[in-house]
Amino acid sequence: MSGDQHHKSKKVRYDVLFVPRDDGGRSKSLRFAPWQFYMLIAGTLVFVVTAVVALLVYTPVGTLIPIENPGLVNMYSKELISLNERMTNVVRELIVLREYNVKLRNALGERVVTTDSGVAVVGSPRAERSDSRKKDDGVQKLPDISRSEMGRAIISSQSIQSVPQENHRVVFPVVLPTEGYITRGYEPAKRHYGLDIAGSVGSPVHASADGYVVFSGWESDDGNKIILSHPGGFLTFYKHNQSLLTSMNAYVRRGEPIALLGNSGETSAGPHVHFEIWRDGVPVDPANFVLNLNF
Repeated sequence: MSGDQHHKSKKVRYDVLFVPRDDGGRSKSLRFAPWQFYMLIAGTLVFVVTAVVALLVYTPVGTLIPIENPGLVNMYSKELISLNERMTNVVRELIVLREYNVKLRNALGERVVTTDSGVAVVGSPRAERSDSRKKDDGVQKLPDISRSEMGRAIISSQSIQSVPQENHRVVFPVVLPTEGYITRGYEPAKRHYGLDIAGSVGSPVHASADGYVVFSGWESDDGNKIILSHPGGFLTFYKHNQSLLTSMNAYVRRGEPIALLGNSGETSAGPHVHFEIWRDGVPVDPANFVLNLNF
C-alpha cells in the first residue's frame, strides 16, 4: 500500500535530450514540468502575434498588404465624389468671374483678351494716353468704339440684371457725391472726362443716384474706385478714394455713403473725388446732370 502511494505522489516531468553530432561530445538534457512547457508555448504565440500586429500598424509593411475595409472604402468614396463636385462648381465660378473681369476691364479701357492660360493684356489706358499725346494736336477725341460696345455689354450683363430694376427707378439729374469745391471740370480734349471735387481726407463720398455696384476695388492710376450702374445706360465713377465702404453687386441708394474721400492712385494730385458720368459707354459732361453744382 505504501508503494502505490509513493508512485501516485511522484510528479510528472519531461526531459529534453540534446545529443551532439560528433561522437566526442557529451549529451545534455533539460527537464520541464508540464506547466512550464505549456507556458513556453503560450508565450511564444503571444510574442509572434504581438510582433505581427506591431509590424502592420507601426511600419510601412501594413500598406503592402491589401486588407479591404468596406466601411472605409464607402466613406472615402463619398468624400471623393463630394470633393469632385465642389471643385467642378469652383471651376465654373472662376470661369464666370474671369469673363466678367474681362468685360469690365475692357469697359474701363484696358484691352484684354481671354486665352487658354488665362487673361492676356493687349493694351492699357496709360499706353493709350501716351500714344495719344504724340498723335493728337488738341482735337477733342472721345473713347473708341470698342470701349463703347464693352460699356453697353457690362451694363446689360447678367449679374447686373439679376435683380429687377423696375422697383428702383433712378432719377437723373443727380447730386454731387461729396461736399467740396470743383477744382477742374469736364475737359474731353485733355482726356479729363469728369469733375474733380476737392475736400477733406476721410469725408464721406455718397452715391449720386440709386444703382448697383459693378466695380469696387483698386487700380494703379485711379486708386480706390467704385463704379455704379443705373438704368438708362448710365454709369457713375468715383475715383481716388481713401477707402471703400461697399462691395460688388450691392444695391445703394442716392446719398448712401459708398467711400471715404482720399488721394489714392498715381494720377491723383491731392485729396479729391474724380466724378464721371457715362451713358451707353461714352463719357458725358456731369454738369448737364448734376443739380447742386457749385461752379
